Amino acid sequence: MFMLLPYEVDVPMRCWPWMNWVIIAITIALYPLCCWDGQFTPLGMSMVLGAGEFGWVGHVLVHADLEHLLGNMWFLWLFGNAVCAKVGNLVYPLIYLMLGLTSGLVAQAIDPRPAVGASGAINGVVGMFVVWYLLNNITCWYWFGLTLYGADSGEFSISSFWMVLLWAAFDIWGLRSDSNVGHIAHLAGFVTGVTLAVVLLKLRWIEMERGERSLLQVIFGDQRGAEPSDGAESR
Repeated sequence: MFMLLPYEVDVPMRCWPWMNWVIIAITIALYPLCCWDGQFTPLGMSMVLGAGEFGWVGHVLVHADLEHLLGNMWFLWLFGNAVCAKVGNLVYPLIYLMLGLTSGLVAQAIDPRPAVGASGAINGVVGMFVVWYLLNNITCWYWFGLTLYGADSGEFSISSFWMVLLWAAFDIWGLRSDSNVGHIAHLAGFVTGVTLAVVLLKLRWIEMERGERSLLQVIFGDQRGAEPSDGAESR
């Protein structure tokens, strides 16, 4: 058995990303109101994508079970804090809902089965993260329980590029199976997030700080931002 848990990104943040915390808190608080004893409540059904009257936006706040909820919220905490700090607390919820709406539209157009969960929006946030923080490291904890000498555990750091590439490959491979995982929504959200992050850079609505190098800077060989920032706090 193998377990891999990313738990930290080395991104300096210059403001508290409190709006991401609010979204996480609201999503967690809504869980028992929307899903109880394995069944959706009337409120939950109203926010199911493709079935409820508020599904197009509300599906990002509804989750099918506790594991689904906790997994999504963990990744939203990990990557959403950095993206929220970059775009600002007032703009971030609009971007988050737009990513959820876009991924939901694409998923429904290709596979119109009812769906819930914030995975599409979160993958959009991950797409934005990898554009702005391509070379920043993600620290992961691992546990491997089938070694010759018993269980082994530890931690390592890896560039966000390789970690996100692995997740994207998992979703692409998942398209081959008929599972309940929304791989189409994941990929649609990711592509939307990457596109939006690039557009914001090109419009200069987002600027890379000292110590940061974006995907565009890496591709076009721009060395600006290669020096580490002084006194930047990392959370």
